[in-house]
Amino acid sequence: MQLVRLLVRHDCPFYRPVGAVAGLRVTHLCHRGREAILEAHGPSVDGLATLLAAYAEIDGEVLLKDDENPSALVRFDRCECCRRGRVIPTVEGAGNLYLPPSSYGPDGETYQFLAAEGTLDAKAVASLPKEVEVVRVGTRPLETLGFEESFLVPAGSLFRALTARQSAAIVAAFARGYYQIPRATSTEELASGFGISREAFDALLRKAERKLLAAVFPYLAGSAGTAASARTPTDP
Repeated sequence: MQLVRLLVRHDCPFYRPVGAVAGLRVTHLCHRGREAILEAHGPSVDGLATLLAAYAEIDGEVLLKDDENPSALVRFDRCECCRRGRVIPTVEGAGNLYLPPSSYGPDGETYQFLAAEGTLDAKAVASLPKEVEVVRVGTRPLETLGFEESFLVPAGSLFRALTARQSAAIVAAFARGYYQIPRATSTEELASGFGISREAFDALLRKAERKLLAAVFPYLAGSAGTAASARTPTDP
């Protein structure tokens, strides 16, 4: 079995405004041409507003909006991307399984499929509408079974609670080797880069660590419980 990642470009009304504003990211879920849900993340409130204005012109309904971490959830009655590009129905029609979600970024639209062997059948790619440009096809073998974990742990739930400053603190600490053994830096050195005292940086880092652990804990506790029960003999 192979995991196949397909990067394409075509004149999609969902993708068009994403390519027009630097830093926008959109994740796409749909029901094979019917209702579509887009999760949009912008580099700024203004950038997100530009995207939402373009989506409003094609009847996008904003279900949820967060200005603090510029993002929004937008619903459409039908998926124009599938109707025009027909990437998902065409590739699935050749016997491959689509693995949602797909995404829109600066380079185009990215889709992932599970293929029985090799890469995508050349006929499936060739049967895409002529307006669809295939930019790249990448494959890697399916060597481990990790679908359960990947579907049960949404990345957004892990990072949503962090403020921008807390995220910056934990990223800087990790990048500069604070979590290595032995440590390659100290909180005093990290604090100087943030222009605050060591005590203030310690507090900032602890808050970030606690929020990450609180977000991970339900999944970690469930996994640990399952593993423990698997190791415990059952009485006859």
